[in-house]
Amino acid sequence: MQPTTIIEISFILVVTALLSVVALVLRKPLKILILIAAGFILIGSIIFYSTRLIIVENQTNEAIQQLDTHLTNTFNGESWEIFDTDDYEIKKIKFLHVIFNNEPMIVYEYKVTESAIKQLSFWGKETGDNAEVLLENGIDPQHIE
Repeated sequence: MQPTTIIEISFILVVTALLSVVALVLRKPLKILILIAAGFILIGSIIFYSTRLIIVENQTNEAIQQLDTHLTNTFNGESWEIFDTDDYEIKKIKFLHVIFNNEPMIVYEYKVTESAIKQLSFWGKETGDNAEVLLENGIDPQHIE
């Protein structure tokens, strides 16, 4: 779980608890209204945080399928592995990493949107060296687009 998600959930629990405590000192009609509001906040948050994971997973799977199709068309006859960046936000843009089986020491980063796929950069898998350092060391990536 992301630290921001933990903070968001903690904030929601604190607000719900404060509303419940405030409701204890109010008269009955207002007490019921405050408790109903706190219940809606809590239930809505549970629904949001549980469905967000499903939506993000679905978006990531669609982006992986798009990128796989693109790579099949661009580098026909080769094989690769696609990794997501473990981003748990709902976004229209996904960043994915690709390692080609015939070039296992280089990681390529792709940006996938609904309408376009673009290779952003590449770096050394084990060393983390950026593109410039790899080229200076005589490593010539074979899958630059």
